[in-house]
Amino acid sequence: MKKFLSLCIAAAFALSFNAGAQVFNHLALGIGAGTDGLDLELAAPLGSHVDVRAGYGMGFGLIGVRTGGITLPEHPGNPASANANVPLKLGFGMSDARLLFNIYPGKGGFRFTVGAYMGASRFVRGTFTGMPADYNNVGIDVDGYLVKAKNGELAIDLCASGIGSHGFAVKPYVGIGYGRAVPRSIVSFNVDLGVQYQGKPTAWARGEGLTGRVQDVQLTSKQLDGMDKITEDYGRYMTFWPTLSIHVYFKLF
Repeated sequence: MKKFLSLCIAAAFALSFNAGAQVFNHLALGIGAGTDGLDLELAAPLGSHVDVRAGYGMGFGLIGVRTGGITLPEHPGNPASANANVPLKLGFGMSDARLLFNIYPGKGGFRFTVGAYMGASRFVRGTFTGMPADYNNVGIDVDGYLVKAKNGELAIDLCASGIGSHGFAVKPYVGIGYGRAVPRSIVSFNVDLGVQYQGKPTAWARGEGLTGRVQDVQLTSKQLDGMDKITEDYGRYMTFWPTLSIHVYFKLF
């Protein structure tokens, strides 16, 4: 995936240098919405066959899904205690920058687009509701860090890092589209259809150490029975994320 993305970007630069046209001689502002959230972009030409797009997008609470959740003992660390069923509510929680290259094979608006989404690995926010009281006080031990519920709710994140890391995700994107990101007149309308490679999702939560240090810790079925099944079930939809979006671009100069 890394080699493919590098080849595509190299091809975009090669086309721009061979185009013989001016580079960055125009600038456009774009506003968009889609399965990758709401975003703002700046776009500029790299010759007559390539546009570069850079922007930032967020998706939060756009859809909410409530699942059956998990079953866990009422007292942490005591599997012999009575079980409690805890439902899980999921909603979008991504926020990332994106750097994309539009490659136009002809004079029209049809194009190929390659690039990457970068930034936070969090993709979905989750909340376990109705946690037993002991999880507010005792919490769940994860490698020396305690993950606690608050008022009966335990917040988790489903994260996907692509070819990056949990701290900084890099998610390659490949797609097709129609429309010029840098309008030839004043305004242009664009449609994009593609896919992001996000990799295998993992579940994370905020844990507090004995010294008071707070950091993200990974949750698995070792700490919460059924957690691996949740990440596997949703991993089928998250590993290759379909991206459909529309944009309106305004030429600034």
